[in-house]
Amino acid sequence: MALATFRDYGISWDEEVQNTYGEKLLLFYASGLRDTSAFSFQNLYLYGGFFDLLAAVLNLISPFETYETRHLLGGLFGVAGYIGAWRLTRLLAGERAALLAVVMLACTPLLYGHNFINPKDAPFAWLTIWVAYFTCRAMAEAPAIKISTVIGFGVALGLALGARMMAFAWLGYAIAFIALAALPHISQRFSIAAWVKTTWHQGHALLWALPIAFAGMAFFWPWSIMSPLNVLAAAKEFSRFPVSWEILWNGQMVLSDHLPAAYLPLLLAVQLPEIVLLGLLLAAIAGGTFMWRRQTGALKNIKTWQYLYVITTFLLPIIACMVMRPTLYNGMRHFLFVVPPLVIVASIGLSWACDRLGEYRKALQLIAGIGIALSLGRQVSIAVDMYPNEYISYNSIIGGVKGAEGRFSLDYWGTSLAELSRKISAVEASKGWPGQPIEVAICGAFQRSAMNFLPAYFEFVEETPKSDIYIVMDEPMCSHAEEYGGQVMAVVERQGVALSRAIDRRGVVPPANP
Repeated sequence: MALATFRDYGISWDEEVQNTYGEKLLLFYASGLRDTSAFSFQNLYLYGGFFDLLAAVLNLISPFETYETRHLLGGLFGVAGYIGAWRLTRLLAGERAALLAVVMLACTPLLYGHNFINPKDAPFAWLTIWVAYFTCRAMAEAPAIKISTVIGFGVALGLALGARMMAFAWLGYAIAFIALAALPHISQRFSIAAWVKTTWHQGHALLWALPIAFAGMAFFWPWSIMSPLNVLAAAKEFSRFPVSWEILWNGQMVLSDHLPAAYLPLLLAVQLPEIVLLGLLLAAIAGGTFMWRRQTGALKNIKTWQYLYVITTFLLPIIACMVMRPTLYNGMRHFLFVVPPLVIVASIGLSWACDRLGEYRKALQLIAGIGIALSLGRQVSIAVDMYPNEYISYNSIIGGVKGAEGRFSLDYWGTSLAELSRKISAVEASKGWPGQPIEVAICGAFQRSAMNFLPAYFEFVEETPKSDIYIVMDEPMCSHAEEYGGQVMAVVERQGVALSRAIDRRGVVPPANP
């Protein structure tokens, strides 16, 4: 599917700067480390350039257009993420839960859509799944951790650090849970010294992964090692990111640096598929039942610590977001990494429920399986309906995209402008060559998202009153579009909601100056 669909996706509004950042990183290495322009390019140097540098290299040999190559790479990276999710879930709960996890992830429109258009958050989300997999493997193998696990952990962590510095948290999680999992192995009376000794015995082999990880970080995020304090400087900057603009949240305009504590939980509740929410509820019941029956004995089971680790990878960031209330914008994309582990845990919950029903009556298990299949089929139908703008999807709790209109951001990245531009081109082509450039104004920072898909005789202009065509999004910032007059010549709709539209202003008489 990734190979068949990658050319249909639009260009998200910040892909242009991400692409430039990758080219500058490539220039840094091609110049023999002399060209350091990447280290002062906007604020991108605060991020690792793993995906962007890889895309810049591939674009040297790719037969496809620049952004098509990036979208293909993103789609294939999503496939690699599904493989990681399958291996992690199989390790935790067996083959059936693993298969269910892969299918549920692929049928989550939010994730599938982000794969192609989100060069920072989507790759990072899938890399953290691979870090989680190798961490859980190391916990199960300790103290005789295999060399393949050490290398895998180091590579996955290094690439994650080369994407976003938040991956340091996954290193902290790994250390913490290897230490916690060592508690049942203390062979003498508990003491801090005994705990430290046992932890070292259980997990010291994983330390060999750190040189690999930091080498990966240094390669894809070279700015991070130009000064020993650069990583700390980036952490300080991200703790209160200096961006403040109004975003649409639950029907109100809220400043991005003053978001309510419920921001992330509510978005997850209305964007995750209903089958995922049900699976999470069942997983909570399964976990509570297991802990109640085993009580303190549960802590001697390595599976308990593996499950708690995976739960921590999504629960702790959500709680931290609610408490610290960092600057966020563009929906929940900065926390996209919590979605894959949420879906994985949900799949395990559903698999557990099927097992319990099968123990009681096989017919009930069959009915549950049919229900899961129908629910996933519905998600496929939604994804097809939203294609290629799946990342906008909302669930039935809020009433789908129609119910989210006016309450939450929809196409905040402008990916629907690719389809809109093709419609504009078709309309103008039917009229024949106009003999002069057609001037196009665009509401918001979506110039590349639209102009990349328009013929050469379309010319971008800054001033709307002078434009022939005005392109607007279904976003609050474009609510003034009617003031300029004109007729709608093309529109992109999903589920009865206009995501973007083109207004033909030719023939409109500008209002006289007072």
